Amino acid sequence: MSNEQMDIIGMGAALVDVFADVTDADLDKLNMPKGAMTLIDTEASKALLDQISVHTSTAGGSAANTIAGTASLGMSSGFIGKIANDTFGDVFAGDLSAMNIRLFGQPLNNDTPTGKCIVLVTPDAERTMNTLIGAAAFITPEDLDENVLKETKAFFAEGYLFDSPQGAETFFKACDIVHSGGGKVVLSLSDSFCVERHLDTFNKALAGPVDMVMSNDAEAKAMFGGASIQDRVAAMQQKNIDGVITRSADGAVIVMSNDVTEIAAETVDRPVDLTGAGDQFAAGFLSGIALGKSMENAGRRGAVAAAEVIKHVGPRPQVSLQDLIASANLA
Repeated sequence: MSNEQMDIIGMGAALVDVFADVTDADLDKLNMPKGAMTLIDTEASKALLDQISVHTSTAGGSAANTIAGTASLGMSSGFIGKIANDTFGDVFAGDLSAMNIRLFGQPLNNDTPTGKCIVLVTPDAERTMNTLIGAAAFITPEDLDENVLKETKAFFAEGYLFDSPQGAETFFKACDIVHSGGGKVVLSLSDSFCVERHLDTFNKALAGPVDMVMSNDAEAKAMFGGASIQDRVAAMQQKNIDGVITRSADGAVIVMSNDVTEIAAETVDRPVDLTGAGDQFAAGFLSGIALGKSMENAGRRGAVAAAEVIKHVGPRPQVSLQDLIASANLA
């Protein structure tokens, strides 16, 4: 295999998750509603970092978490995202490098910092998040490596890309390149509010270059409407849209134009943190697509990966997913 060939490439927001322990009194002093997610600007980010003691900084972002999963599954993996030439950019690039994930995209050399999600954790484990999109918003078609995209088997993008000024343009160009080499395009809807903000762009993507769409049921409802998941499945089939709807403990439904496959969730006695379940389901599923497995095999891979990540804190696998897949006789 040449070094240009890659099983799976993801594209999305390059964010660093920054963790600090705080008290409820600290949150009051900072005037932050507990448990909320707030978008902040560069100045607010600097001011907040000056007032807290950071104990952990790690590469994050939904699509990047999925690509961490595909790497754990033994797939050669890459990620397209925008960082800055700064300390947090080094953290993001270093984390990906440690997982043997190739990072694509020209770093910014201006005053815009690397994007970050500052997570303030209170003693009751509640998370209050402050997100600076930063450099991640400035992804452009120039960040695409045509030679590598042409050789990839599966390309995975997050819908949050459409929040960036040139995100949609970059996505559609990447799709054309991937398809020119025979690869598959998979798009995540990201969240229901993202769908509402960019409904026209999502409709264009699903009617055009997207081979499969991934969503949870809330996102699918925003996209396809309907009073029940059965209505949403019918709407997808009517529009000839293939995809997956995940349903947490109820497993997932894989929708194809002439077939519906139900995937049961793996049993987990005590879920600890549900944050990364969707991202890791996507990783398992993508590995099946890239390897040419059946839809049922791909879905079960997703269920195994999701079950691992909810057993611990954090959105990325802590054991080899490749080993878990082998143990489940899904290799």
